[in-house]
Amino acid sequence: MAETLRTFQVLGQEQVRQTWKTLIDSGRFGHAHILSGHSGVGKDALAFYIAATLNCKNADIKPCGSCISCRQFLNLEHPALHLIFALPRRSASHTDPFSGIKEKEMERINQELAKKVAWPYYHLQVEGANDIRISGIRKLRKDIYLANDPGATRIVIVLRAHKMNVEAANALLKILEEPPQGTVFLLTTEYPDRLPDTIRSRCALHHIPDLSWQFIQKDLIQKKGVNQVQAEISARMAMGDLAAAHRFAEQDNTFWLDRIRSTLNMLARTDFVSVHKQVLLLKDSEDQNEKTRQQFLSLLILFFRDVALQIKEGETALWVTQVQQMNKLFPNCNSYLAIKAIERTKDALERKVHLQLALTALFFELRKHLQG
Repeated sequence: MAETLRTFQVLGQEQVRQTWKTLIDSGRFGHAHILSGHSGVGKDALAFYIAATLNCKNADIKPCGSCISCRQFLNLEHPALHLIFALPRRSASHTDPFSGIKEKEMERINQELAKKVAWPYYHLQVEGANDIRISGIRKLRKDIYLANDPGATRIVIVLRAHKMNVEAANALLKILEEPPQGTVFLLTTEYPDRLPDTIRSRCALHHIPDLSWQFIQKDLIQKKGVNQVQAEISARMAMGDLAAAHRFAEQDNTFWLDRIRSTLNMLARTDFVSVHKQVLLLKDSEDQNEKTRQQFLSLLILFFRDVALQIKEGETALWVTQVQQMNKLFPNCNSYLAIKAIERTKDALERKVHLQLALTALFFELRKHLQG
């Protein structure tokens, strides 16, 4: 494949890519599709890849990466591409989603789009962009019914489609019911169940599977140049999200291993004082905040998963010794209930419950599950 189309490669999803190649070659892939899956698995990259494939001018290799159509899609500048995403609410315009956005705000939006062009796994971060409003869909309706290059397939890509408000979703439904000829709709979302049933019923649903942490680890080592341990911590903490893993790899995460080990030592005891000290460490340390506590709890979940799987040396670079000790000291450990308890605490902390009480209750519950 040509070097210029590197950003449209759907990383680690060869089966998904092959499935779409078969669909496109058959000519029976329909006009509307929902690409669903967890954050960072490559939904947007797949949408751009499909768009480029459908419009590539090369007769042999699609997408070729070198024809004018591929180069335009590479920069998200193809005239047949209609890209819709959440924007700040700045005016009450019903037909122009950019109305009221100031010049500096527009510069920041363009900067975010440039990052998306450079790497389609990047998560757009537009301040105040909480929803996709009806003005964006009305503009789309006006634009897609205009004359189009007869040799091109119109592509409508809605990023994070679950952010459409009710009015926008209803407006899009009307277009899906009577779509213009030669138009393909691609809706990407982490939450397909948040889309109205009426929209889901008019789209083919495609689930994009999670990326394995081993694949993400290799990607971090190759792209970020981090060492094996740092790459594994970042990859596993990201829970399949390639973009999040790249963010994590930019900071030193090895200190989490010491934090996990001290927590495990505390859980192996029976006193209250050690629990209290560990809670205060997570609550009051300068390096602790809402985000880092969630990362810590995510790693603790991963540890108990490895305990359940009795992971062995060579399968992880993190905590083989601790897993073996845990299985030896607590052969009846109920890892499933331990993981559920941590997940409940993660959810509770997001809902702003009392931090110290929540962590104290969690650690005593984990002690109970260690005994089975």
